[in-house]
Parts: sequence; structure tokens; C-alpha cells
Amino acid sequence: MNSPLMTVRDLVDYAAEKYGDSDFIRFFRGGEMVARSFNDFKRDSYAVCRYIRSVDPKRKHIGFIGKTSYEYVVCLTGMILSGNVVVPFDPNITVKEACELFDDGDIEMLFCEEEFKEKAQEIKSKYSGLKEIVSLGDWHWFEAIFNNYGDDSPYAALSQVDVDPDKMTLIIYTSGTTGVRKGVMLTNHNLAANTSYDAFVMDEADVCFSVLPMHHVFCYACDVLRTLYDGGKICLNGNLADLYKNIIAFEPTVMRIVPSLCKSMLTRIKITEKRNPSLSKREAAEKILGKNFRRMIVGSAFISAAMIDEYEKYGIFPRMGYGMSECSPRITTSDFSGKGKYSTGRLLGTDEVRIVDGEVQVKGPSVMIGYYKKPEATAEAFTEDGFLHTGDLGYIEDDHIYLVGRKKNVIVLSNGENISPEEIENKFVDDTLVKDIVVIGEDDKLVAEIYPDSDYAAVSGIEDIDSEIEKIVDRVNIELRSDRQINTFRLREKPFLRTSTGKLKRTEFYYK
Repeated sequence: MNSPLMTVRDLVDYAAEKYGDSDFIRFFRGGEMVARSFNDFKRDSYAVCRYIRSVDPKRKHIGFIGKTSYEYVVCLTGMILSGNVVVPFDPNITVKEACELFDDGDIEMLFCEEEFKEKAQEIKSKYSGLKEIVSLGDWHWFEAIFNNYGDDSPYAALSQVDVDPDKMTLIIYTSGTTGVRKGVMLTNHNLAANTSYDAFVMDEADVCFSVLPMHHVFCYACDVLRTLYDGGKICLNGNLADLYKNIIAFEPTVMRIVPSLCKSMLTRIKITEKRNPSLSKREAAEKILGKNFRRMIVGSAFISAAMIDEYEKYGIFPRMGYGMSECSPRITTSDFSGKGKYSTGRLLGTDEVRIVDGEVQVKGPSVMIGYYKKPEATAEAFTEDGFLHTGDLGYIEDDHIYLVGRKKNVIVLSNGENISPEEIENKFVDDTLVKDIVVIGEDDKLVAEIYPDSDYAAVSGIEDIDSEIEKIVDRVNIELRSDRQINTFRLREKPFLRTSTGKLKRTEFYYK
């Protein structure tokens, strides 16, 4: 590549020219596996761009609500190519929250799937800023768009859009783990720069299984745009209920995953192993994840060294990466070279990263231009010399980041001791019986709320879960300094609330 990619359009063009008719996206339709090439993806994305501009050529803020599918990915990409500002939303969003965020994001037009149309009309009746709703049909509807707005159609000139690479093109609302959601403003250059790094490159033979929600920048930028850059193949899972069926059918080699799913998959493998003692560890893993699966790119939260080692016994290699929406989203990438095995990833080399007073700070082309309509929050997010406060505590060693916790989660005891709850919680990630744990401060003591894995308890013959959890807590306490030991614990009947990417909502600790 002679010059750096500056826009998503550059990336789409680059991939089509380099990889052409090779398969890019695979998905199921009507029970049959279907494939689309890099050329197909370019053609269809450009067609959507032309269609949008034929509806209204004026630059505006477009809301987008839909479920993961080939058409969703093409539509989102086409919206970016059209020069508009795209604001993707969780398909499970409530009318109340939608009205609040539509107002905050100045949404004028909404593209949504047919099943959301009734809810969209209700939003329009309550939010006067929404001027137009475009209801997306099924794949037949999209095929008509692809055909009628092609390169040789009367609309061909509509895809000739002069896009400023440093102008806002995407607003991603933060997941709201603290209850406050802000619109992260990302540019074409942000997305292109964060995609076209060389710290880790997929092999063109790699098949990536995409399971995370596509409205989140982690999934779109990493699964779609990065695979586009590398020339790999991406397989769309669609409905989460079909995950284990689809992973066997697609036979992927790699998957981006969040720790909660990472842990549940390991539990599933172990249950299979217990029920089928004649199977080798690798055979048990292949029963769940397919015969070709080898690598996990883990983001969103921490997995322990012990879990990494445990997975490797099954011939699977998890490695952590690290990022945030404000960084488009990667700050590091998973490193499968053998270096930094237990780190939170290798620095991309595209941005400047430093540690100040224990906090990771980032500056460079991947970093957002700010929070939409929140100048004070934007100012607070940056240092005087232009570095983004990540709020994450950690250190850098040999170009790898090692995270230890979040500044805002630190528990301060009366003796002045600062304790990162994540450091304690991470001691439990390898205990299969502990499905989830949160450590909080109460009356100057450390208290753990624990959600046990009842399925694992049942298959393992554990009848007294409380007693077993107490043994686990006692064992962990032995490893901890006295001022970091858990004083008491509570078992929960319901899981903790999480964001759509699996991050735990710490504001919901007492949801029962």
C-alpha cells in the first residue's frame, strides 16, 4: 500500500482491488450458507450509498437500528460512504431511551428493520426532530437496491461524495456502565487509522466468527473493517441462540469474544469433557467450537493467566486486546507471537501511549474528536497536552500493556488504602462455579456479591453451593494481603446486568 488509508471508502476500495472475488462475508439464509466477495461488498455498499443520497442528498444524522446480518453491515458501510453522520443503536433500545438519545444525537432520519417500525412510529410521535423513517425490507428489498443503484445505473454519480476524513462520521453512544451515556464522535480517519496497523495481521486463510453486536464499534471496526483490511473471511452468527450450531457449521479459526462468553464456552467444554470421558481435551473442544478453531481475541474485560493456560490445554489460544469506543476502539491488539502472553495486548504503533500516575493515556489518529454536544465532558477527557484519559490503571512493558483496574472503581478504606476491586475479582475468574463476582466496599469492609453457575454445580454434583463458594473465597483470601481479603460474601439468584458487549453495569450491584 503506497499511501495510508484515510477513509472507510479508501479501505473498501483497497480491499476490493487487492482481494477481488475471494470470499469476504459468509452467512446463513434460509438454512443455506451464502458467501459475498470483497467485490460484492464494495458494489453493494456503494449501491446503498447512492440509495441514501437519492432519498436526501443533504448531510444529516441518521439513526440505524437493526440486527446483525450481511444487509446490516452493507447498510452501515454505505451510510458512512454517503458522507452522513451515522448513529447505530442497540435493537433492544426502549422508546424512552431512544427519544432521549435521538434528541441528544439530533437524529433526523431513521433506518430500521421492519419489525422495529411500530416502535419507530412511537418514537416519531414523541420526538419531533425525527423527520423521516425508512423501513428496511427483507433481503429481497436489499437485492433490489443493489441492482437498481449499481455502478451502471442512472444513480451512479451519487456515490461521488467528497468526504472530509477528519469530520465526524459516526456517533457511538458509550455503554453506560456508570449510568451516563455520551456520544463518542469518530471520523473516517479514526476508523481507517485504527484498522490499518501491522502489529497483528490475519492470514488470508483465517475465518473469523462474528458474535458480538454490530452496532458497537468493537464489532464493526474489528470484525468487519479489520478483516476487510487483512483479506480474511468473516462469518456472521446472527442470533446468539444459534451460536454453537453456527460455529460448527462455519468452522472458524478465530473469534473476537468478551470474557463472559469466553468463560461460558470453557465451562461448556468442561461439561462435555465430564460427560464424555473417552474424549481427549482437544476432541471435547472440537465438539463445541469446531475442528479448526484455534484463537480467541478477547476484549472488553480481563481474563486470567490461569484461564489462558487452561484453554491452551485444549489447543485454543486466547490473547487479550484492549480498547474503548473513544479510541475507535483499539489501543492494543492481541499478540499471538509468544510475547506478552498474559498482557492486555500489544501497542498498535499508530498512536502514542503513555502512563501518568498509573493511568493509561492515548494520543493519535485513533482518538475521538470529542463527545457530541458535551464540550465540558470533552475537555475533562483530555490532558492539557492532548492525551485522552482512559481511566484505566496499568503499566507498559516491552510494547505491551498490563492493566490492573479502573480509577473510578477504586475502593478507599478509612485507613487511606486504595484497593482496585478488579484485582480481587480477577482471582476468581478460573473458578467455574463462580460465574460472576463484584467486590464492593461496605462499612469499611470488602464484600463480594457472587452469582454462581448452577448448571456447572448440577453436572459436578455440587449440592451445597454456599459451602463450596465459601471454600473458594477462603482459598483466594489466603493469596491476598489482609487488607484486601473479602470479609463476607452474598450469593445472588439473578445475574448482574450487563451492557450489550458484556461489560458489567456496576451501578446495578443490588439488582436482585
